[in-house]
Amino acid sequence: MNVKAIVEIQGCDFDDWRSFFDSYEHDRSQFIKNETVTKHSDNLAEVTFEVTDLDGLTKLSQRKDILDFEVSNQITVTVEAL
Repeated sequence: MNVKAIVEIQGCDFDDWRSFFDSYEHDRSQFIKNETVTKHSDNLAEVTFEVTDLDGLTKLSQRKDILDFEVSNQITVTVEAL
């Protein structure tokens, strides 16, 4: 399944978000492939990828450090199938 995630960044900038996002790239790579990150502005990014394991990706996205970062930096992610 090909997916697009729109990432709205309120409490930090794109570079801070990207650094955190990159910190768990290896973990994501177990559940997705062909990931591309596009910066639209300091407060908006788009991530496209192909999901290879939806259950695994769902569990990863519920990890405490990821949820804490998203909450503390007012990150909103909207996902849609392509």
